[in-house]
Amino acid sequence: MKKSLLFAAVIFCLAVPGLSWTRTLTPGLPWSVYLYEAGRLLALLAFVLMVFQFVLSSKIPWVERGMGPAALFKIHRRWGLIAFVLILCHPALLLISERLQGYASAMSPAKVIGVLALVALGGAVLAALLARKLHLKVQTWKGIHRLTYAVFPLGLAHSLILGTALQKWPARVLWFALGAGYAALLVYKAVKGSRKKRGA
Repeated sequence: MKKSLLFAAVIFCLAVPGLSWTRTLTPGLPWSVYLYEAGRLLALLAFVLMVFQFVLSSKIPWVERGMGPAALFKIHRRWGLIAFVLILCHPALLLISERLQGYASAMSPAKVIGVLALVALGGAVLAALLARKLHLKVQTWKGIHRLTYAVFPLGLAHSLILGTALQKWPARVLWFALGAGYAALLVYKAVKGSRKKRGA
């Protein structure tokens, strides 16, 4: 896959929820409300980047062929950090907005799912960043890094339940398409791993 094609796909997938998000905005509201809405937008963008993290790290031949493993790893690492920062800002902005407006929303099952996704993602990112400093064995940090596979289904459920920008068809269809793509990647990796074991 050429870099231009990869970036075009990412921009398209970022634009769809972004445009859907703009349609949920109401003009003339206090800036604290827009702070809340900004937090929602960051979550949508982070989710899209997370999906492409799986594409970049799955070692798909036609993806690697255009750019090479080294370039893909750099993009994977850079986009991963960006997604992590965006997702950290998501609950932070929501909480700040609520405090400024003088209320605190109650915890719900959907929010618990979001917290679990954040914890799993945080563990995976920290394992990757601190592997050398903590002298973690390759298999150890890779095992921790696999927590990211739990992030996608948790994030998907969280966003579909609470995401008002995902209630209309363009973004909602894209979200289900991303979910189908993620499932296909899992099947691909499982088949590839099975063949590798047989060959060994």
